[in-house]
Amino acid sequence: MKSTRFYKIIIALLVVINLSILLFMWLGRPPHPPRPGDAPQLANEIGLTGENKGKVDKLEKQHHIDKRELMQEDTRLHKEMFSLVGMEEDVDSVQQLLNANKEEIERMTFDFFDNVANYCDDKQKKALREHIEQRLMRMEPPPPPHE
Repeated sequence: MKSTRFYKIIIALLVVINLSILLFMWLGRPPHPPRPGDAPQLANEIGLTGENKGKVDKLEKQHHIDKRELMQEDTRLHKEMFSLVGMEEDVDSVQQLLNANKEEIERMTFDFFDNVANYCDDKQKKALREHIEQRLMRMEPPPPPHE
């Protein structure tokens, strides 16, 4: 009799522990990070405040909308180009469109950061350059694996 009571207590304790862990995991999940353009962050990172922050937030939001459109066009052009594999067709026209699209993305990104710099003082411009440098480092290919 005593051993069945002991097992019932152990089982109840294990059920409570499992439910507690599941509840903790469900309620304690960190939120997903925002997608680029959903929540403007650049102004906060470089220390802008007030009216300038609002203007830069608007610039950033519009920049992400425009860039997303160009990136979708880039994907479409890549699909078009690679659909011609094995068809012995000339892809020069598609390549020119791809290059023009990439050029537009780069120019638009430079112009965005250049416009943001107009709202910055010297300290904020330094923070902006550091932000850009960090982004450029992310674009570099990873180092080769060690043997």
